Amino acid sequence: MNANGSLRSDGQLAAVAVWGALLFGLTGIGVLPFLISGQGLDQAKASGTFSNATFAGILLTAYAPTIAALVTVMVLPRQGGLRQCLRQLGGGSAGVLWYLLVFAAPIGIVLAADGINVLLGGAAPPAWFAVPKNFATAAIWGPLVAGCLGEEPAWRGFALPRLSSHFGALGASVAIGLLWGTWHLWPALTPGGASHLSVANLTQTYVRMVSTSILYAWLFNSTKGSLILVMAAHAGHNLAIDLIPLPDASLVPVIIALLYLAAAVAVILTTSPRTLTRSQSAA
Repeated sequence: MNANGSLRSDGQLAAVAVWGALLFGLTGIGVLPFLISGQGLDQAKASGTFSNATFAGILLTAYAPTIAALVTVMVLPRQGGLRQCLRQLGGGSAGVLWYLLVFAAPIGIVLAADGINVLLGGAAPPAWFAVPKNFATAAIWGPLVAGCLGEEPAWRGFALPRLSSHFGALGASVAIGLLWGTWHLWPALTPGGASHLSVANLTQTYVRMVSTSILYAWLFNSTKGSLILVMAAHAGHNLAIDLIPLPDASLVPVIIALLYLAAAVAVILTTSPRTLTRSQSAA
């Protein structure tokens, strides 16, 4: 299936609206155990102890985008159905060089951000490369659950083709990035989580999410709809954050967001806004 897929144009925006409502509804249900128990997400992470309810809430939240997409295509007519949705996992065509790119580029970006932070007078990271003690857990949770299966079948597999048919790939990517960034702020709803809603954090979240959304749409459309490649790219970013320590209280997250923005601008300047590829008919 290519980036536009074989979906009929009628009802696509309504389907995206239904999906969005389900997405935030499921996310709200996932946050409820934290609100009921009074346990904050930061507190649970620091102690390493999650109740069964809060762990289930995190799991539901992590998978909320994909669950919402699967429910939407199953209950709404003319949206392809579950079989077509799952078929995307084997679609597209991406060579080895694409996979090298999506794993190497995030590592380069995070390392560059650490270096720029030092040049600007900031603190050096505790190490330039380190395998965390809980790396096995982090490698499974971040890339496979939250980053890949939990999100990308929805953001790129479901939303991107439907919105692109109406607004073009660039417009669709910006819309998805804004929605993606807003959804990523769900920890602020947990007890004590609002303390993270600083101007710097909000800015870097939306800049990085919109920029990454554009880059992932470029990857997806340039490989004729390779959802696996985009899932690998998401995993590559999460792994880079796990493997390259960031200094405490630094501007590194903002610098990372700006580097992703620079890459997104480069894509915009060298591709068609309708497809985010160099060929008008590639998507």
